[in-house]
Amino acid sequence: MPWTFFGIELASRALQSMQMAMNTTGHNLANVNTPGYSRQRVNLTTTEPQVLQGARTLFMGTGVRVDSIQRIRDIFLDGRVAATSSEYQRLNTLYQRLTQVEDVFSEPTDAGLSRQIVAFFNAFQELSTNPENVGTRASVYQRAEGLTRTFRQLAGRLDEIFMEMEQRVQATISEMNFIAESIADLNAKIRYNKALGTVPGDLLDQRANLIEKISEYAAVRATEMPDGTVRVSLGEFVLVEAERANALPNGIDYVQKLLTDGAEQRAHISGGSLRGLMDAMEYIRNYRDRLDTLASHLVEAVNAIHQTGYGLDGSTNNRLLEGTNALTIRVSGDVADINRIAAGVTNAPGDGNKALEIARLRQTPLTTLDNKTIPDYYTALVAELGEHTRSASIGQENQKIILQNLQAEREAVSGVNMDEELSNLLRYQRSYQAAAQLVSVMDATIADLIAAFVGRR
Repeated sequence: MPWTFFGIELASRALQSMQMAMNTTGHNLANVNTPGYSRQRVNLTTTEPQVLQGARTLFMGTGVRVDSIQRIRDIFLDGRVAATSSEYQRLNTLYQRLTQVEDVFSEPTDAGLSRQIVAFFNAFQELSTNPENVGTRASVYQRAEGLTRTFRQLAGRLDEIFMEMEQRVQATISEMNFIAESIADLNAKIRYNKALGTVPGDLLDQRANLIEKISEYAAVRATEMPDGTVRVSLGEFVLVEAERANALPNGIDYVQKLLTDGAEQRAHISGGSLRGLMDAMEYIRNYRDRLDTLASHLVEAVNAIHQTGYGLDGSTNNRLLEGTNALTIRVSGDVADINRIAAGVTNAPGDGNKALEIARLRQTPLTTLDNKTIPDYYTALVAELGEHTRSASIGQENQKIILQNLQAEREAVSGVNMDEELSNLLRYQRSYQAAAQLVSVMDATIADLIAAFVGRR
C-alpha cells in the first residue's frame, strides 16, 4: 500500500499552509492601526510533483506549501516620502522660528522699534520749536530712553532665541545618534534572519520607520547592502554602517550648514528640521548684525550733531547716546541733567536749530546704512524678515500637500484594507475546512482498507 497515506500527507500540507495564511491575515488585522506597518501576504506554491512510472510517465501533484511571506512595500515610494518629509520639516521649522522672531520685532505696533524711532525724532522736532520748555526736554529724554531700551530688548531677545536654537540643534544631534544606534541594532537582527533564509517583515518595517524619522531631522541617504543591512549617510559622513553607529560631530557651522568636530569629521546637513534650525540661525545672526549696525550708526550720527550744539545751561560737546551696538546702546550720562540736552547752534535763548538738525536726520540718507535713512534701513530689515517668513510659509504648505499625497499613495500600497483582509480570512478558512474534510475522508478510506485487509486474513 505505497500510496495509502499520500492523501493524508497532501491534506496535512494544505492545513499547515492555510493555517499560516490565516495567521498572517490575522497579523495584518491586528496591526491595522499600527503606524508604519506594511501588510504581509502569503505566497503559496505547489510542492514538488511525484513521478509515476508506468506505460507512461505521469506527474502527480503532491499539494501546496508556503513559498514566502511577502512584505508589501514600495522602496522607491519610501524614498520619495522620506525626501519630501525632510524638506517639509526644514521649511516648517524655519517658518516657526521666523514667526517667533516676527513676534519679537512686534511690527507694526506701538511696542515696535519703528514707532520708537519716529517718536524720538518727533521729540526733537518739538524741542526745536520750544527749546526752553522743561517738559519738552523731559519728553526728549524719555523718548531716547524708550528707543535705546527697545534696541536692547530686541538684541537680548534675538540672542536668547539664537541660544535656544543652538540647544535644540544639540538635542536633535543626540536624538539622531540614538536613532542611529537603533538602526544598527536592527541591522544586526535583519542580517541574522536573512542568513537563515527568512524575511523579517516587522523588523524591516521598524527600520524603515526609523530611517524616515531620522530623515525628518536631516536628509539622509539609505543604501541597502547585499546582506540585508543598510548604510545611512549624511553627505560623506557615514552615520550607520552595518552594526556600527557613528556619533555625529557636535560642532555647529550654521553658515556652511555643517556639523564638525574641528578636524576631519564633517557632516553636511541638507534638509530636515536640523537644516531649518541652521537656516534660521543664519537669518537671526544677520538680523542681529544689522540691528547692531543701525544702533552704532544712530549713536554716531546723533552724537555728531548733538556734540556741536549747546544745552540750556550753555554746555556743549555733550553726547546724547552711547554704546557700540544694539545691546549696549543707552542714553549718555552727559545728559543726565536734561538742561544739557543740546537744542541750539548757539547758547542764545530760543535757539532750536540744532534740535531741528537732529529731527531732520530721519530724512537724511547715510552712506554707512547703504544710503538709506535710519527709519528706511530698519524698515528694510523688517520687510526682509517678512519676506523670509512668507516664503517659508508658502514652501511648507506646498510640501505638506505633496507629503500627504505621497503618504496616501503609500497607504494604498502598503496599508491594511480590512475588507480585503476579512475576505482573505474567509477564503483561507474555507480552504482549511476543505483540507480538514479531505483528512476525514482519507482517514475513513484508510480505515476501510485496513478493515478489509484484516478481515481477508
